[in-house]
Amino acid sequence: MSRRTAWLWPVALAGLLPVCTWAADARDWLTRMEQAVETMSYEGTFVHIAGGTMETMQVVHRVKDGRVTERLYSRDQPGREVIRKDEKVTCIFADQRTVLVEQRKSQERSPLRAALPRYSAELDRWYEFREGGNGRKLGRVVRMIEILPRDSLRYGHRLWLDEATAMPLKVQLVDSSGRAVEEVQFVSIELPATIPDARLEPAVDLGGFSWYVHDPDELAAEGESNPGWSASDVPSGFRLMTARRQFLPGASQAVEHLVYSDGLASISVFVEPADSVDEALKGASRIGGASAFSTVHEGHQVTAVGEVPASTVREVARSLRRVADPRQ
Repeated sequence: MSRRTAWLWPVALAGLLPVCTWAADARDWLTRMEQAVETMSYEGTFVHIAGGTMETMQVVHRVKDGRVTERLYSRDQPGREVIRKDEKVTCIFADQRTVLVEQRKSQERSPLRAALPRYSAELDRWYEFREGGNGRKLGRVVRMIEILPRDSLRYGHRLWLDEATAMPLKVQLVDSSGRAVEEVQFVSIELPATIPDARLEPAVDLGGFSWYVHDPDELAAEGESNPGWSASDVPSGFRLMTARRQFLPGASQAVEHLVYSDGLASISVFVEPADSVDEALKGASRIGGASAFSTVHEGHQVTAVGEVPASTVREVARSLRRVADPRQ
């Protein structure tokens, strides 16, 4: 029992029930939202605001005969698209004449869904969930949901969900002062009964592009179960979710990639040889709505990136150490 509510214990139990009900309802709304984003067909335009910049994006998401197809593209940077067909995700960078193909896990399949908070019971220890009342957006009644971190090591979220469908019409990532660090907001959305195939095809001819295909079996063979580095100082609740060595497009040497997560926020750590480190990349920086910190340790450049406060990625990057290879 928290100190804020302990004094209520002598009062009738009914006095506590509304608080419990609001929290449960907030969690239910998040679960409904996740299902809506994945299982409904929709088409819309949204703006993504982060780091003082704004980009307008278009999303077309179709569910037909149990199969999911999605196209996400920038209206401000023509030629940059993400095409998803079930678990196959194709990223198109027309300005670089490059295509990246990946197989993604179920919770990472939708680029839009990956940007949204997902509820699980383990989060209750690190976050508080609240309902914030009703309002209106795009002519629809919306329910506001707040996710408040219980410490200063994480960011919170504010969400405005369509009351009829639970679709997210506006989502903010907020710091400890309540300031929006990043925002995604639909400016138009439709729920059509049918979406033609042509709406899901890339707008550019991919002939002559360089293709990079990431096979999950090949990634596992590159050392996913035997990380060569580990962070000794991560926030409580964060644990290592992924560790692998991989070759990124255009890189001559493998990069070690570690992902730490508390189930909602995540921190990616990249480790690569520091033979030609760009001094301008060292120290703190921001990448859109994410904090980043880069340093050099034991002849390697270590970069931590995550949608968490700057102090959090700094401590994780500075605490990274080599670990003994269990195979030796």
